[in-house]
Amino acid sequence: MNRTIMSVSLTTAVLLMLPQVQADQNPLESRQEQLSATLEKVSSAVVAVTDRLGFGTGVVVTGDGIVLTASHVVESHTSARRRRNRQLEVIFPDGHVARCERLGQNRYCDAAVLKIIDKPATGEEFPHVEMGRSSDVQRGDWCFAMGHPGGRREDRPAVLRLGRALSVSDQTIVSDNAIVLGDSGGPLFDLKGRVIGIHSMITRIIVENRHVAIDVWQRDWDRLINGESWGRLRIDDNELAASQFVGIGLHWEDYQAQVTRIITNSPAARAGFLPGDELLKVDGRTYADRLGLTSLLARLNENEKVAVTVRREGKEETLTVVTGRRPNPSSESDDMTQEEEELAREFQRQIGFERRVGRNEKRTQSALRDYAALSKKTTGSVVKFKANGRQIAFGIVMSNDGDVITKASEISRATDVVCVLPDNSSRSFRQIGSNTTWDLMLVNVDTEDLKPLEWDKDRLSTGRMLISPDSRGRPLLPGVVSIPPLELPTSSQGFLGVRLDSLPRRSGVRIGQLLEGGAAGRDGIKAGDVMLSINGKPLKGLNDTITRVKNFPPNRQIDVRILRGDTVRTIKVTLTPRFVSDQQDVLLGHYSEPQSAGKFASIHNSGFPEVIQHDTDLFPHQCGGPVLNIYGKAVGMNIARAARIISYAIPADAVHDVYESLRAETLASHQTP
Repeated sequence: MNRTIMSVSLTTAVLLMLPQVQADQNPLESRQEQLSATLEKVSSAVVAVTDRLGFGTGVVVTGDGIVLTASHVVESHTSARRRRNRQLEVIFPDGHVARCERLGQNRYCDAAVLKIIDKPATGEEFPHVEMGRSSDVQRGDWCFAMGHPGGRREDRPAVLRLGRALSVSDQTIVSDNAIVLGDSGGPLFDLKGRVIGIHSMITRIIVENRHVAIDVWQRDWDRLINGESWGRLRIDDNELAASQFVGIGLHWEDYQAQVTRIITNSPAARAGFLPGDELLKVDGRTYADRLGLTSLLARLNENEKVAVTVRREGKEETLTVVTGRRPNPSSESDDMTQEEEELAREFQRQIGFERRVGRNEKRTQSALRDYAALSKKTTGSVVKFKANGRQIAFGIVMSNDGDVITKASEISRATDVVCVLPDNSSRSFRQIGSNTTWDLMLVNVDTEDLKPLEWDKDRLSTGRMLISPDSRGRPLLPGVVSIPPLELPTSSQGFLGVRLDSLPRRSGVRIGQLLEGGAAGRDGIKAGDVMLSINGKPLKGLNDTITRVKNFPPNRQIDVRILRGDTVRTIKVTLTPRFVSDQQDVLLGHYSEPQSAGKFASIHNSGFPEVIQHDTDLFPHQCGGPVLNIYGKAVGMNIARAARIISYAIPADAVHDVYESLRAETLASHQTP
């Protein structure tokens, strides 16, 4: 499976001595107290790492300025001239910039050490955090990640994600703390504020987030501090186990590998492997996932004798394997094809919203039970909308007489939509009004069986834990506030709602695709039209067109001169806010392909004047419902999934303002002149 290395960084920490938790305290409240107190202490030690051409993340772990980061963040893959001239710097949360130098790197594990060479601005120690022990981390332990996904931004602090350790080895921790490009080098903390890992790489599956185990630094500290660099990082899995190098087929479940078959006349067959053996260690080293096992095997030579520890019928046994020949990368065997087919099937199962949830994830049934009582408070206050038997959105009950507010774009783009009440009965509804800026629609359902939702309009801070319920009052998706509520820059940018193609050696641009709900399609522009000018000013190409449109405010009417066939005409278009996220990796490239539109990321996923950004693994059809605090009150309404780590909710006060506005407009329109 291809792995994606991340190129930006994260936030760090300072050790916190926490008060004793009361034995009878609600587990959510105690976890919230612990997270909030720890977060306040650690944030000042998380730094951005930059060479002024790109960003990564690091964390300061000593008062004299030792910084941990990922090796690939500070590894040069560019020209010799850039390698000679670039100066590494770290940027603290308060904006203070300090020069640093690279010390050692263990590239096998993706670990690196930097040293800040400037003095602290205060004249005292740099803010720093304690290094923990990843060997003390157990599967299912709660942990949190911080970083700068997409690069450091002045308008945003380090981004928080909360999750659990899913697999642990002496080299790697795998967690369900969703990270992306730009988080690389950032810290993974336990709830006491100790660094237990450093972000390294991801796959396209949301729960496969790899962090370099902190024990790598503990083990190699002297070599790293003394400036040694060694090894080569593997970023893909070529199934060495299933080749004649070893000769076993494996079944993976919850990051554990069980032997399913032994290739005839292979090293594994000669060593005495049996189907059902569970692989534990290779040459005395543990592994956390498929790539970790491949990395261990890749360090071995051909015809090398190595001890492999397995669990057989509940007992550990050590087998001696003499490795065979490495596979030729240019040729594929039937064994490799079989393994790849199994992996492809598992990938397809794991990317959908009905995927199998691992036993240690933050959204297991046992973990969700902590939220059950508070989620139950929403019974009768949340509905869902279906089209042709398929759920397309949730909705929130706003009044005793059947007013429901939901996500407008999901309702508008569907046909034969019905409202499904908590008792599973279907009702028709009438549309009262819509607000395109917020992507909210108010409808009325003819029923008296619903009750208005209870709201909390207090402003939220980073680290507040959340839960999104379903329409039956059951906890569905846990999350945490990633950054304080913010205004999206896209809310002030005009948007045509098109994808453009360049035209070689001529002015203008071609409309390649119309986006659902976009201004262009609504006002009469068609795919294939060539845009020649805006407001009489000729267009000079793709970048010029994008910049010109973004500089107009939303709701501005512009004159677009187009060529359609042999006919030139002018069409008046009223722009919308930029409702498509400007994130570079919207749920990674696989999810943003045209055939996946609206399946993983919401089509209308940006342009909102204010949002609560949270880390919930939300799918587009699960938008429109409430997101609750740990006391069971709605603090917002889930409105969009924008990227791998980004779900948006509209704050409670904004939801009410839009609701009251739509009701007032309706009353005014029905008044007799």
